[in-house]
Amino acid sequence: MNIFRENDVVLLREGVEAKIITGDDVFIPEGAEGTIVIVHGSADQPSAYEVEFFIPEKNDFALATVDVGLVCKVWLFLWC
Repeated sequence: MNIFRENDVVLLREGVEAKIITGDDVFIPEGAEGTIVIVHGSADQPSAYEVEFFIPEKNDFALATVDVGLVCKVWLFLWC
């Protein structure tokens, strides 16, 4: 399992449901890039991440609680 910290940029391995800051629901597709804003659980064994995504169509941000196995590190613009 990869362990990430707040402010790490990650990619989604699978699509997830998220909430736009204003309250609307949105689907974030596989491969979307987001930033970890909260690590749930202990730093050395996180249980989930709160990830923020920018939604260009709405010019807004969305938050999703994402299982640790559904994110991977961005490596020079390549898939993980």
